[in-house]
Amino acid sequence: MKKEEKKKKMKLRWQIKLLMIIVFIILYAFLIGTKGVFTKEYKIETNKINKAMHGLKIIQFSDLHYGSSVNEKMVDKLINKINENKPDIVIFTGDLVDERHKLISEEKEMLINKLSKINAELGKYYIMGEEDNESTNSILNLSGFINLNNKEQLVYLNSSKPILLISKESVKNYFDNYNDENVFKILVLHNPDDIKEVKNYNLDMAIAGHTHNGQINIPEIKNLLIKSDYKKKYQKVNNIKLFINPGIGTSTINARLFNHPTIYLYRLNKASAS
Repeated sequence: MKKEEKKKKMKLRWQIKLLMIIVFIILYAFLIGTKGVFTKEYKIETNKINKAMHGLKIIQFSDLHYGSSVNEKMVDKLINKINENKPDIVIFTGDLVDERHKLISEEKEMLINKLSKINAELGKYYIMGEEDNESTNSILNLSGFINLNNKEQLVYLNSSKPILLISKESVKNYFDNYNDENVFKILVLHNPDDIKEVKNYNLDMAIAGHTHNGQINIPEIKNLLIKSDYKKKYQKVNNIKLFINPGIGTSTINARLFNHPTIYLYRLNKASAS
C-alpha cells in the first residue's frame, strides 16, 4: 500500500508540475511574448551595387495589426527601434490595422503623427496587405510613405546606379521593357505565396510578411499554423532570396511564443569591398 501511495503522490507531483509549466507558457505567450520590439539583421552581399551603396540599411516592418496586441505604447516602441537603427530606407509590408479593430478618428491621427516620425533619408515605402483599405492607405500616405502597389521605384544614393523596389504586378512590365541586369532588385510582397507568380524572373531578393512565421514558434504547431508553402524566415525560391518577417502585432489570438515582434534590418554590402 505504501508503494502505491508513493506512486500516486509522485504522479500527482508531476501532474502539478506539468500544469504549472502549461500555465506559465500560456501566460508568457499572452503577457510577455507580444511585448517589446526586436531587430534581426541580415547582411546581403552583391556585386550589383557600387561603393556609394555599400552599407546601405533597409528596415522592414510588417503586420502592425494595430488594435490587436499593439497599442499606442507599442507603436512608440516600434518607431524608436526603427529610428535607433538609422535606416536609409524603410519598407512596410502590409496589414496596418487589425480587421477586428474599428479605428476611430483620434487613433488615425495618432498613427499619422507617430509614423511620420520614422526617419529614412532615401524614403519610406509600403505594400498593401489583405486587411488594408483606403483608410489605412490614407494613414500611410499622410505619414510620408510611398505606395509600391502596381509600381516600381528606383532608389538612388549619390550615384547613377540605383537599387529597384518592385511589386509583383510590375515585374513583367519591367523585365519586358526596362530590365537592367546590373541593378539590384528587391521584390516587395505582403503574402510570400505571391512569389510563385514571378519566381522565374531574375530578382535578387524578396521581402514579405503575412504569415507572422506562425506566431507560436513550436516546430510542428508552427507548420500547422502557417497557411503558406513558405514556412521559414529565410529560404531560396529559385535564385531569389526570400525573407519573411514575423511582424509586430497578432492575428486571431493575441499571443506569441518564442516569436517576438521583430523588424528586419538588411545591410547591403558590395561583395568586392574589403
